[in-house]
Amino acid sequence: MKSVPHITYLTINRSGRVRIVVETVLGLTRDILKSIYVGAIQVLTRFAYIEREFPSSISLWARLDVIPRAQHHERHKLSLGKHSLIESLCVVCTWHGDVILQDGASIGIGSIVMGPVSIGEGSACSQNCFISGQSHHYEDVSKNFLRQGVHTSRVIIGKNAWIGANSIILPGVKIGDNSVIGAGSIIIEDVPAYSVAAGNPAKIIKQYDFESKQWKRV
Repeated sequence: MKSVPHITYLTINRSGRVRIVVETVLGLTRDILKSIYVGAIQVLTRFAYIEREFPSSISLWARLDVIPRAQHHERHKLSLGKHSLIESLCVVCTWHGDVILQDGASIGIGSIVMGPVSIGEGSACSQNCFISGQSHHYEDVSKNFLRQGVHTSRVIIGKNAWIGANSIILPGVKIGDNSVIGAGSIIIEDVPAYSVAAGNPAKIIKQYDFESKQWKRV
């Protein structure tokens, strides 16, 4: 017969159990207070810290990090044009640069946008995109990268562009008018107007031919 493996259970004395309960209650209390604080910041942000035209829409379940919360954060703007949209579960951060949505621009569910970023008229970012105009310095290995500051370079998305779901757009990239970014693509270089880019890293796979009025493979 096979021997039954011996299982050792962790035993905790009474003082240890009390400590665990106390730390759990303190942690939960801190989480609740932090949620209340963040909620108050979100209400204040929507009332006083956003430039928006009517009609535009921001989900109540979107997080807007616009009010500076540290000494190294500067005041930048979040601006929404007419018919622009920020959907639920999005995070928009302007601590290091403006985030501007022109008329009809939209940010899809679960996307993260970190300024400086400009999204052109009629352009749409699909679900779970990551678009960032900032990156941490990391050159000094003797310091934690979070203490080395950030590098910013504006991301510019032109008019009527379509950013496919789960795409990543890195700092300094410019995406031309009427371009399409395939789902799951990582954009590290500029994309010309009237182009389709896809892959990791993304490459141009199609361009629009005005003579034949068709998209042609490159």
